[in-house]
Amino acid sequence: MDPINSTNKDDASVLARARRRRNDQSSRDYTCGCGKSYLSYPALYTHLKQKHQGSPPQGTTQPNNMNPKANRGRPKRLDENDLKEGKSDDERSISNNEPDETIEQVLLFLDSIGNFRSVTKYEKEEEKQVYLLNSFPKDYFINNQDYQSIYNLMKDITNERVKNPDQDPLTKEEIDKDKNIKKTQISKILAYFLVAIGPLLNEDAYKEMATFIVLFSIALNEMGYQALQNYEQEQYQQGDTDKKTQTLVKQDQNMNAVYCEEQNGEQILLITNEFILSFLPQYFPKLGNIEKTFRIFGSPDEKLKNAVYVTQHLSYWLYAMKFTNSRLALYTDDDQ
Repeated sequence: MDPINSTNKDDASVLARARRRRNDQSSRDYTCGCGKSYLSYPALYTHLKQKHQGSPPQGTTQPNNMNPKANRGRPKRLDENDLKEGKSDDERSISNNEPDETIEQVLLFLDSIGNFRSVTKYEKEEEKQVYLLNSFPKDYFINNQDYQSIYNLMKDITNERVKNPDQDPLTKEEIDKDKNIKKTQISKILAYFLVAIGPLLNEDAYKEMATFIVLFSIALNEMGYQALQNYEQEQYQQGDTDKKTQTLVKQDQNMNAVYCEEQNGEQILLITNEFILSFLPQYFPKLGNIEKTFRIFGSPDEKLKNAVYVTQHLSYWLYAMKFTNSRLALYTDDDQ
């Protein structure tokens, strides 16, 4: 994905840099003194917090800076103040606990803004389901069709977990063996994300996160097919495929179908530029007084930057869960 060209760019102070493919071979430059190494600062941060009580062992290093530009020279030694920075760089860990780690990265970023973690620990699946469904912000949307699919799928997922608490419904998701990603449709993917992160957030934060995810689905439904066609046309023009655009968007796909109901997560990240720079600034004001209560997201510049970081971490989660083979490197003007 190319850097954004948008009239809203200066106002939003936000840029999206690149989609990184699963087969990228980036170096693991974030190294703990104990010998563990990671592709991302947030991953190293999480490791140090969990394994070393936040105190970096002797020899812990990171690249000279954490912006998207190339790094030169000797790695910078981390100190405790560095570890208090909650914002992310453009990579991610590939440890054995990736999905949980990426959720923790979202929480760590939110920690840098305010207190949004839930003080309640839901031990039973029934308790999680009641919280997720009863606190879902249905009244934030005029049209219930905006959220109904995600809400119903959350109900289905949590029902399955209540009935079979020892079996994760994700294990039933079919895999595309050629692409090595799950065939799960986008609405269900987003439902899985809310089921994963929702119980870890307090009610106000959960409502904001659910609103953000619903807005992402609305934007995908509005812009997804056009973005897909544009992307495939670029691939054809660059010689990455010998198929013309009209054949790339398969003839058996119903172009009138709802995008999030028809498509899997392979190209879910195509619209992120437009989503952050155009869609959110236009849509949030429509929430009226509801937006004024938000502490994480919103149309002001600083809250759009929060949307950048959350979108980045969402892409890490999607990648770790094998819903997509791409991930995002996002940065703001603050990182330059």
